[in-house]
Amino acid sequence: MTIIVLVSLVVLIGAAYYFYKQNKDTQFLLKNPAMASKLEADDLTKKIGVFMELPAEQPTIVTVVDKEKLQDQNFFKKAENGDKVIIYANEKMAILYRPSTKKIIEVAPVTSENSGAVQRSMQIALYNGTKKAGMTADLEKQLTLKLNNIAISSKVNAKKTDYENTFVVDVVGDKPELAKQLADLINAQVSDLPEGEDRPSNADLLVIIGADYTRSVPAATESGTTTQ
Repeated sequence: MTIIVLVSLVVLIGAAYYFYKQNKDTQFLLKNPAMASKLEADDLTKKIGVFMELPAEQPTIVTVVDKEKLQDQNFFKKAENGDKVIIYANEKMAILYRPSTKKIIEVAPVTSENSGAVQRSMQIALYNGTKKAGMTADLEKQLTLKLNNIAISSKVNAKKTDYENTFVVDVVGDKPELAKQLADLINAQVSDLPEGEDRPSNADLLVIIGADYTRSVPAATESGTTTQ
């Protein structure tokens, strides 16, 4: 009985340490998106390098988030959302890789036909619609960790500070699928631009952070005045 108890304790302590370390690693990566991107690139090149010889340079990684927009380009004919595009700028080579099946889908030179699609970043504006400080900065870290082909175009305070829910707005109205995917990723809702809020001029999508998001970020500090 004593042996069983000791073994159980060892297992429990080991599991606790594992989850503690996983959480610490996640927090570190959230604060270091550049390191997270490098680790992803290293992981993908290690897997793809089993099947083919790769250039020595550090590649850029882009995630396919809206395959329908890319179907007119041969390189993306077989693409699925979630696929990774590994771009070697110096060698002018692009690889389409599917992590879910661990298969290389396509390899092609980077040409004028596909370079714009794989290099353009989705522009996302972040509004803090709460009184809790640091929310746009925190969300920016999380998004840049999870998505490679985005750029945060602006981080400002919303006109209102009492939003209960977090919303994703399709700014122009031509990216409903991307808005839905982003909303699902951050547990938000797709919405029209709330009355009284300014429409960002330099963004494809807008995220208005609500109180539901702040409850998942206990490290942020409260403030009587909204802080980005």
